[in-house]
Amino acid sequence: MSKTDAIRLNMFGLPVIQTIEDLSEWTHISKYTIFQLSKNSSKNYKSYTIPKKSGKLRTINQPSKKLKGLQSWILVNILNKLKVSNSCKGFEKRSSIAKNAEPHIGANTVLTIDLKDFFPTIKQKQVFNIFKAIGYNNVIAVILTNICTYEDALPQGSPCSPKLANLSAWQLDVRIQGFVGKRGINYTRYADDLSFSGLSPVKVVQILPMIKKIVEDEKFKINPSKTRIAGSSRAKIVTGLVLSSETFGIGKHKYKNVRAKIHHLTLAKEQTNIKLLYQVNGWLAYLKSVDPKRLNKAVKYIKELADKYPTTLVTKIAFH
Repeated sequence: MSKTDAIRLNMFGLPVIQTIEDLSEWTHISKYTIFQLSKNSSKNYKSYTIPKKSGKLRTINQPSKKLKGLQSWILVNILNKLKVSNSCKGFEKRSSIAKNAEPHIGANTVLTIDLKDFFPTIKQKQVFNIFKAIGYNNVIAVILTNICTYEDALPQGSPCSPKLANLSAWQLDVRIQGFVGKRGINYTRYADDLSFSGLSPVKVVQILPMIKKIVEDEKFKINPSKTRIAGSSRAKIVTGLVLSSETFGIGKHKYKNVRAKIHHLTLAKEQTNIKLLYQVNGWLAYLKSVDPKRLNKAVKYIKELADKYPTTLVTKIAFH
């Protein structure tokens, strides 16, 4: 490691690691274990599938306890100290779905684009380049890369993957922001969801070909079936939140479903349905973060039902 690299790491507030011995000392994990986890990282995963909303299956690669522990150390002590682009609103401290929606409030037109296979698209070479760019030598960059990747890509299941994906998309965000900013169009990215908005419908529609080119140049892929343009006649939705001229929220349809779930907790057949109770509590927590107005309405409704049905599960709802 050069003196310049050591200075760079210190400037970032990152651990200065030149050898596997240094990494062992920092992590309190033996050199042998680190070596084995790096060399045989693919053997330290359990893979399974879960259904997506679309009905298709998502593959989860779950790291072993030892590997996940080392990945978590890398996330806390290295990756979380690195800044992502200003356009990035997902998986970061002080960022949220609400923060992602805020810049688009009051827009006349909203364009949303979904990146296909976001984590698997990001390859080992890109991860290696991140660790190399911040100052780690080839040996350490290779070890860190091996620990954070699975079968030449970011695994869906590692605690490091969201942050590494955001860092890998830095150039994508900067290029897109540079292009649309000059045209008076807002841009945010929440993981694989790209959102654009503006006052001029024509200008928003016209950016699509160049956005596609930038995305492909940066080695990402667009999911055409999830590209959506909403003007005055369609609901403007950004990462699941419905925008209005002054605010955003979950929308009338979703709120109606939440009310229905709350009411179901008063039915005799649902009095052992603890799963439904958890779902309602989860929705209330979500409302607190994205739609306080409808949270107040829901709380009022719950109190009315609790008074009317005092011996049912509706009285067990945790108020947020």
